This record gives sequence, structure tokens and C-alpha cells, in this order.
Amino acid sequence: MKVALLQPPGVTVRIARAEQHTLDDLGVEMLCAAMALDEHGDADPAIADAVRAVLPASVLDPAVIRYRHAVLADCCAHPGAVRELYEIATRATQVRRWKVGPRHRPNGKLLLALEPLNELIGCLRMLRTACVRHTGKFESNGFADLCTIVGRELDDDYLDSVSRQLAAMDFEHGLHFSAGLATGNKIAEVRLHAPIRPQRRWFGLDRRSARAFEAIDDPEAESSPLVQLTNPALTIIADVVSDATDRVQEFFAQLRTQLAFYLGCVTLHRRMAAIGAPVCLPVIHPASAAGPRCSGLRDIGLALSSESPGVGNDVDARDRSLIMITGANNGGKSTLLRALGLAQLMMQAGMFVAADSFEAPVHEGVFTHFAADEDRTLSHGKLVEELVRMSMLIDRMAPGSLLLCNESFASTGARDAARIAAPLLDAFQTTGVALVFVTHLTEFACLRHEAAHPGELFLRAERLADGTRTFRLVPGPPEPGSHADDIFHRVFDRDPRALPEDDAAHSR
Repeated sequence: MKVALLQPPGVTVRIARAEQHTLDDLGVEMLCAAMALDEHGDADPAIADAVRAVLPASVLDPAVIRYRHAVLADCCAHPGAVRELYEIATRATQVRRWKVGPRHRPNGKLLLALEPLNELIGCLRMLRTACVRHTGKFESNGFADLCTIVGRELDDDYLDSVSRQLAAMDFEHGLHFSAGLATGNKIAEVRLHAPIRPQRRWFGLDRRSARAFEAIDDPEAESSPLVQLTNPALTIIADVVSDATDRVQEFFAQLRTQLAFYLGCVTLHRRMAAIGAPVCLPVIHPASAAGPRCSGLRDIGLALSSESPGVGNDVDARDRSLIMITGANNGGKSTLLRALGLAQLMMQAGMFVAADSFEAPVHEGVFTHFAADEDRTLSHGKLVEELVRMSMLIDRMAPGSLLLCNESFASTGARDAARIAAPLLDAFQTTGVALVFVTHLTEFACLRHEAAHPGELFLRAERLADGTRTFRLVPGPPEPGSHADDIFHRVFDRDPRALPEDDAAHSR
């Protein structure tokens, strides 16, 4: 049996895995750690590992994402039932397996394989009981199929039959098989038969057929003919039992991993509700270079770390392939950039997002280019580091990708940075790469705004007249003097608007 909670049965999922730089820039690890915490604050490593595996793997098929959304809705509606299934799967994955060496005797190998399989059969019984009890609660195709298949394939008659066969493998009444001889009198064509039934006793004596005989097996006599005859048959049985154990445990491992991901989502949903932050299931559009449309979008990492819902932002970038964000420092530009990136990753993983509403197209990968740190080896400067990183991104990106740039090329002068950025932005738009560009290059941003490209949206960090930041991003042209005003006010502790007109203009 295959577990199909992450995709419909028989469907091959096409994914685009985010690189580690992107995960670090967006703070995904902190999100994974938060999703792994239970109600008592204890971390479940299995949930953390499952989220780390699923979240960076962006699904490129909108139908699969909607399939996950339905499963997630069931998990949020019935967390107790999902937790019960997860605990059964966890118990099964923790069944101890014994390893044996190549020289281990076949009868010992068989005994070591039988014990864990018997335990796993018990777990299958518990899983079937739980699925039958909860099957009427679930509405998604994923859980409905799981409960139906488990209930049909693992009925009592089948499990009882397996248990009887396993019980007979102690071979208390002998091993029943047939074999032939090959070239050189080698044993070949070993064929197992049903276990020998115990014979009825007559006056304390065994009643056996004339063709039956009993031989005493000396466990130390490895070279005895009897041992050489029975070992191939026992090896076959031990291999079959061991393979069956592997398959059952692999089934439970898949079930545990997939349920762990959804339980992490349930935990995150509960935490967001506790701090009053909104969440929603996004609307998925087919792949294109157009941008997102959202209301009340939050940086979920910031909300979790500050234990507050924060300030939501509205963005309408439909039919836009470039979002350019400018404005004063500490105004929320980078926060919105991370919020957009995390929302895209979470949407394409089949999760909800931290917003009142969110809709976006599927992208062929999410990439980031954040301002680089100084090279500690002193082999090259920050600008070279940024250029090398951008070159590597260009090699990996495909049409339909999403690139998030945070203060790119800040390590050089404004004119040189503009000369680098302008052709890059044009090339990305031409090849169908969607771009969110946070920049301090005000002059460059003003020139692009004046050019009035129809596919570009300009957002500005809102700054009140007294310099207060609202942490909201509003549509509007770049403000050339905002950074100079901030510097003047910070250095001289004076508002340049209070200066004479000529001096204020000079400060800009």
C-alpha cells in the first residue's frame, strides 16, 4: 500500500526545490522549529524533519496543491483523530529490528525477523480500528482513500490469516518442504509447503505414515546433511519475512512523515490563532510571470518571534512582473519581501499563509538575492560576492521563477549599481521571471517609475510627516529625499523640514 496524503494516488508530483540560501534568507528554519513544538513546548524531531523535507519542495501542479489543502482542512477540523493515527505510525516505526551478519544461521535469522513482524501486525490492527472509527469524519479524498484502503485490505480475516502463518513458523512440528537435486547433487528447486499439522496420539504414541521419519538436528553440526537440506528452505522463509517487515515498516514510515507535516501545520495554525494573526488557504493560479494579490499579508516568522500579529499589507500585482519597493529605512520593506517569499513557499507546499486573503500563480522556483556579507577570506569584495551569487542564480532559474532581491548591489555606488541592475531587470522581465526588488537606489527607481512600464508596480514604505513609520507599504513613486532626511535627523537630531528652504533643499 502507498500513502497518498501529499498527492493523489498514481500522480507523479513535479517539484522545484528551494536552495539553502533561499531558506536561510527567508528564515524557514525558525518556521520549521516552531511547527515542531507541541502544546507543552516540547519539540518533535519527526515533525521538524517532515516540514524541512516538504516545505522547500514547491509543487508545480495547482491540482496537487488543492488536494493538500483539502487534507489540511481535515487535519485542522479533526486534530485528535490525526494525532491518533500519527501515534500508531510512530509506534510502528520504533519497532526494534535486529541485524544479523552473513554467517548467522538461517533459523536464528528467521526468529529475529518474526518478532518485529508480529509487533507490526499488531500496529496494523490498531490502524485499521482507528481508520474504521474515524472514516466518517474526513471529507478529503486523501483521508477517505486511506481509511477505505486500510479497512478493505486489512480486514480481520486477512490479519488473522497472517498471524496464523507467522505462528506456524516456529516449526514446532517440523519443516515441510520439497527439493530436488541439481548438477553435482546440489540442492535445488526448494519448494515450501503448508506447515505440518500435529498428529493425533493413539495410546500415547504418534500415528505417522509409513513414509514419515524424524531426524534429530545437532545445532553444532553445520556440515550435517540435514542442516544442509533445511538451511536453504529456512533462508527463503527468513528473507520473505524480513522483506515483509521492511515493507510494512516503510508503509508506516511514509504515513508518519506525511501526517507529521500536517500536524506541524495544525500546530502553526493554533499558534497563529493564539496571537490573533490571520491565516487563509490561498487561491492558486496557473504558472505565469504575473504577481500576487493579497490583503493583510504578514511575515509569519516575525509574528511568531514577536508573539503579535504585526501590521498587514495589501498588494495587488496582477498582470505585473516586477514589484519595486522603496522608502525609508526600517519601514517594513524587507519584512514584506520575506512575507511574500514565505507565502509563496507555503502556498506551493500546500499550506495556508499568514494573510486575510492571498492568491498567486505557481512559480517554477523561489530564489533570493539578499545583500551579501563581507567575504571573511578577504579574497574578494562584497560586490564580487553579489555578482557571483547573481550569476549562479541566473544559471538555475527558469522562465516562471520568482526572484526576491533585497538591497542588491548596495556595496557599490548608485550609478554603478544602476548600470548593473537595469539590464538585469529588463532581461528577467523578457524571459518571464517575476521579480520583487527592494532597493535604496532612489534615482534608479525614479527613472524606472517615470518610464511607466505597464508590467511594473511601485510600492513605498509609508512615512508620516513627523517621520513615524507605519510599516505599511503603499502604491506610490519613490521619494528621493527620504534617506537623506533620516540621516540628517539621526545625526543632528533635527528635522530638516524646520531649516530654511535653501538649507533644507541642500540637505536633500
